Amino acid sequence: MKKLILCALAILLSLWACQKPYQTKIDLGVNHEQIILPSAEEGHCFITVYSNGSWTIKISPSVSWARLDRSSGEGIAYPRLDYEENLDGVERVATVVVEGQGKKCEIKITQPME
Repeated sequence: MKKLILCALAILLSLWACQKPYQTKIDLGVNHEQIILPSAEEGHCFITVYSNGSWTIKISPSVSWARLDRSSGEGIAYPRLDYEENLDGVERVATVVVEGQGKKCEIKITQPME
């Protein structure tokens, strides 16, 4: 009886060990449609990109006060957006564009004035 139980456990463990790793079924997605930065001070935030393939990311139109730490990636990732202090006296706006798998996501970034 013990042999039968041990064989059954061994079979179950081997089947469990052969499972495929988790993969997202999302073609392309991001964690926000809009990000309002907390202040006019410099800082950074992270954007979550969900994808089951490769993607590109950029700021459009290009601005001098914000930059991303990468221009592309694959799967789920967390690109970092760095932004400078806003001394312009007006609210600043930019758009982060993520493209991949034939889809496009846009995130409006707003930084208040000082």
